Amino acid sequence: MSNQNINIATENVQGKCDLKCSYSYNYPDCSLTARNSGVMISLTCDNSTSPPVTYNNQKYNVSDITITSPSLHNFNGTQAPAEICISHIPVTGGPTFYVSIPITASTESSTASNLITEIIQSVSTNAPSQGDTTNLNIEGFSLQKIVPNKPFYSYTDKSNNEWIIYGMLYAVPLNSSTLNTLSQIIKPFALPMQGGSLFYNSSGPNSGISIGDGIYIKCNPTGSSSEEVPVEYQKNTPSYDLINLLEGPFNMSIIQIIIVCILFIIVFGAGNYIYSFITTDLPKSVVPDLTGGKLF
Repeated sequence: MSNQNINIATENVQGKCDLKCSYSYNYPDCSLTARNSGVMISLTCDNSTSPPVTYNNQKYNVSDITITSPSLHNFNGTQAPAEICISHIPVTGGPTFYVSIPITASTESSTASNLITEIIQSVSTNAPSQGDTTNLNIEGFSLQKIVPNKPFYSYTDKSNNEWIIYGMLYAVPLNSSTLNTLSQIIKPFALPMQGGSLFYNSSGPNSGISIGDGIYIKCNPTGSSSEEVPVEYQKNTPSYDLINLLEGPFNMSIIQIIIVCILFIIVFGAGNYIYSFITTDLPKSVVPDLTGGKLF
């Protein structure tokens, strides 16, 4: 493992992990409780009836959600304005699984940015100081609306915890006013983010769905049919249709040359036959002297 903080950047990718970091999720709506820990906003979500996440055939429940400012990870060599991190605990025990998304300053808006803005504003009003706690009344909140269904990076940290990190291309946009509010209620948290090799999953999450124990199916692309259609295989047989053979300028040229040659042979043969016939029937005296004046 490297002792340096990992940098989430394309040039640092060591390989692909489409099969080795398979991530599928189906996060339900939940109620949130927020705590201002001074260096981050910690959120707890009421437990769902079934594990909402499968990572490499292992089922996980959401443990907590944190928002830090600036980001914990470096993205393309620099920290992002903020970062949201989702911790998952495996059902059968083992290392923690994290999903992390950068937050960027932007005037654009999305469903994810609206939800996170509402969290920050509510904490700023009801839990502005370290140790304060508040219940968040956010209708329809779900991590399903925050986690991008897009390609991601992956690495394993020094404690063997698995990480999925989204690049800045899929960062959650927040306006400068909301980011200023966040920086006023929490302080920067310099947590070393050290890990091994960085990998890339171009398929993104939900490329496969887990159904029950031990059953895993591959999803069809958007727009494809879910029904199985029988495929009939027909052996290709060669066609010798003369019309098809004559099609095309190249073939026509060859045919024309062959016809001309045949006509030439016929004309030449006919001419030779006629000449032979005439010369055979003429008197010998009429035949040209080709032997020095002697007649045959």
